[in-house]
Amino acid sequence: MTDDQLLKLLRAADPLPANRAAALPLGAAEDELLDLLLAQAHPVAAPPGNPAPTRGRRRRVLPRLALAVAAVSVAMMAFLSLGSGPGDRSGTVWAAQQVRFAEASPLVLLQAPGWRVEYADEQSAQEGELHFRTGPTPPRQTTPQFAGDTGPVPADLTVAQLNWRGGTLENWIKDRGHDAEVSATAPVLGTTAHVYQYSGGTPGHRDVTALFRYDGRVLEFRAGAADVTAFKALLATLTRVDTDTWLSAMPPSVVKTTDRDTAIQGMLRGIPVPPGFDTGQIKGADLTKDRYQLGAAVTGLVSCRWLQRWAKARRSGDSAAVDQAVAAMATAKDWPILREMQKEGDYPRVLWEYADAMRSGQVKGGSFEEGASSALGCSGVQIGPGPPGPSKP
Repeated sequence: MTDDQLLKLLRAADPLPANRAAALPLGAAEDELLDLLLAQAHPVAAPPGNPAPTRGRRRRVLPRLALAVAAVSVAMMAFLSLGSGPGDRSGTVWAAQQVRFAEASPLVLLQAPGWRVEYADEQSAQEGELHFRTGPTPPRQTTPQFAGDTGPVPADLTVAQLNWRGGTLENWIKDRGHDAEVSATAPVLGTTAHVYQYSGGTPGHRDVTALFRYDGRVLEFRAGAADVTAFKALLATLTRVDTDTWLSAMPPSVVKTTDRDTAIQGMLRGIPVPPGFDTGQIKGADLTKDRYQLGAAVTGLVSCRWLQRWAKARRSGDSAAVDQAVAAMATAKDWPILREMQKEGDYPRVLWEYADAMRSGQVKGGSFEEGASSALGCSGVQIGPGPPGPSKP
């Protein structure tokens, strides 16, 4: 571990900013603690009939420095022991920020034999999801399946998903129960879940979901199963775990907090960024993110900032700025992170469509502004009147 990495870990573990620590009225407490420490380390016997000597504040400069060093050492030991302890803890070092992220989730895992976490994403402090899989991960399917003429699509028995959300359980029950073919209840995590088998699927391959309230949020567990009975057996393996177990279960694709800055800088390689670009504005940068989702957040912010500059330049008639933005986004098909993400999902293709559409200011099937907002998360992309595109081909 390098010095820079260690400093980042320590900063992440510090729950008290330096300015607040300096303002705390701890002088008297420090003096008392120092006296006790020194008395334990170097007991001084008082002469018969005389009280033990006392020390003035001005003589405590060096001991207080030693006490500060000792306090830092204690903090280091406490920090480095995060994730270690009795029982089955792994002993892995977790930054305090990572621990906070984990504890913002319900700390629930599917602990059925052979199942693993394949994907994790926290959209906010109240919402997130985990995807589980058993068996090998199949190649990414580039052509979507449709029921159409081929008949019902069988539910996949090798995948399951756990979502946690805010809101009321009643609203989710109303929504999920609307299309249910079978309704039931089942025990889970000390409460009762509402279980719904959706219509469709094939015999032995049904799509089933369970809704229940836990840890102050609505949890939904959805999986392919042979039937409701088999689903209930899988549901029963949802288990509340400790923070270390939860973090240790995350797949390599989940970007760890201590690696996030490095990962973001790596994703920005080969990407022209607009003037004033600030990585601190990346959405969800302080949440547990799958690498794909973090890549979407990084490239999405870059694209939105170029789109906003482009739209403003069109409205003001600044052809040079229009050209600059179009040229920057024309390189998007060569951005390494998008090439990497293309293997896993369709976000790069959508971004490329909007980059191409900047020449005309039009996209198929709708408004450029609304599409940029819904597809890329951009706001303020109001094209308005102005030059229809770049001044040069």
